[in-house]
Amino acid sequence: MPETFTHDIDVQFRDLDTRVHVNHVVYASYFEHAKERLYEEVLGVSLAESPTVVRSLNVEYRDSIPPDSTVTAELSPISVGKSSLTIDYELRVDGDVVATGQTVSVYLDEDGRPTAIPDAWRDALDGYA
Repeated sequence: MPETFTHDIDVQFRDLDTRVHVNHVVYASYFEHAKERLYEEVLGVSLAESPTVVRSLNVEYRDSIPPDSTVTAELSPISVGKSSLTIDYELRVDGDVVATGQTVSVYLDEDGRPTAIPDAWRDALDGYA
């Protein structure tokens, strides 16, 4: 069974919409926030300085997220291809799944072309696959 990477995110007032729950577009930002922590804590690189771009993003909504919640983002499994990194996400509030999703990111060379993911990244992510 693969390891999971988890990160807690506190809902902010700016995340809410006129129905006083987290706006649907913010769910994807929660994925990105958790991925940012994964890059820093597991890969040792800032997401902002990482040579990756998102190729695809999928979100499946299951429930709304109320204000004053803490969202737990769980990332796993993480699949490392030749030049791509696929991450599955699950967002929970009080143990209940409110959304699932997936991103596929591509590792780029200095010219902006897809290139092989470094072995150090593969080794660091091995337990999450």
